[in-house]
Formats: sequence, C-alpha cells, structure tokens
Amino acid sequence: MKEQVHKTELEMMLERKAAEEAEQKAQAAIKNGQAPGPDNAAGLSEEAAAQLAAQQAEVEQLKDQLLRARAEFDNYRKRTLREMEQVRQTASLNLIRVLLPILDNLERALAHANESDGLTEGIRLIYKQFMDALAGEGLEPIPARGECFDPLIHEALATVPSEEIPQGIITEEYERGYKQRNTVVRPSKVIVSSGPAAEPAAPVPAEEEQMDETASSLNE
Repeated sequence: MKEQVHKTELEMMLERKAAEEAEQKAQAAIKNGQAPGPDNAAGLSEEAAAQLAAQQAEVEQLKDQLLRARAEFDNYRKRTLREMEQVRQTASLNLIRVLLPILDNLERALAHANESDGLTEGIRLIYKQFMDALAGEGLEPIPARGECFDPLIHEALATVPSEEIPQGIITEEYERGYKQRNTVVRPSKVIVSSGPAAEPAAPVPAEEEQMDETASSLNE
C-alpha cells in the first residue's frame, strides 16, 4: 500500500513539474511579445503532453528496474541465509565429532564407577549436562541393540550365530553411534546375528561308502 502511495506522489510531482515548465514557456512567450493565442496555446499543450508522456515512460522504466532490483536482492538474501546456516551446521558438526571421544570416556567411567562413591554422582551430572548441550545442537544417539541392521547408520564388526535372535538383528553394540538431524555423525559399531547355526551334514553309512568305492572301481 505504501508503494502505491509513493508512486502516485511521484507521478503527481512529474505532472506539476511539466505544468510549471509549460507555464514558464508561456510567460517567456508573453515577454517576447508573443501572445499565447490559440495556435501558441495548442503548441504549448502538445509540447507539455509530449514531455509528460516521456516522463511517464521514464517512471515506468524506473518502476521495472526497481522491481528487478528487489527480486535480485530477495534472492541474494535467501541465498546468504542458506549459506550461513550451512556454515553454522558444518561448524557444529565438526565440534561434535571432536567431543564424541570425550563423551565415550565419560560413559566408560560411569560403567566402571563405584555407585557408593560421591565422585560417580559428579561424573553423572557432568555427563547429563554434556548430553543436554549436544542435544541442543540436534545430536541424538542411533538405536542399535535389537534393531534391524541398517548399513546407512550401522557398521557391522562381526556376525555371530544365534538360536534366539533372527538373522539381521543387532545383538550387541560395541560403540554408540550418533546423528545430527538427518546427518550421520558416527555410525554405530555393532555385532549382528546370522541366525541359527547350520546343522552339520549327516555322516555317510560305511556300507554306502563301500558301495560307492566299488562302483568307482568298476567304472575305471
């Protein structure tokens, strides 16, 4: 709405300027002894109209240039915001990768700590604050144990036979994996079940083995 008001004021200003120029020319003609008769008035009106049309055409051209400049600036602003967000995410991702080994050591310390020791509670609080800070950056652990193996987020260290766990299901998590939003920061290192072990082949009876040997001798 403001743009329309400003544009109208610009057009009005141009019209006033054209009218003032026509009036000045009429006054100059009177001073030179040329009365503004019907012919002169018509000439002045046509000249003023031509000037006004030229100025209006210039205004339209400036409007078009302004719209193009606004569109280019809007695209530039959006592109700049995307690039800034990508830089921020990359910096956050690099920092998280540096901090993950420290997080692993805190988890190992808690796994072997004495629950009756007051130091254990302090480590647990530090670990919680650490996890909350990383979660604020979009970091979350990748589910592993009991999940179906996914090569996009899991790294299989070995496969083991299992009578209870179906083939392709993760049995153990060796190292926890993490992802930041849709980006895998570190895949989970896991052990995968290969299903029930294959049954050994039944032994061949001695009589059948002897018959096979006899048949082989006759063929020779």
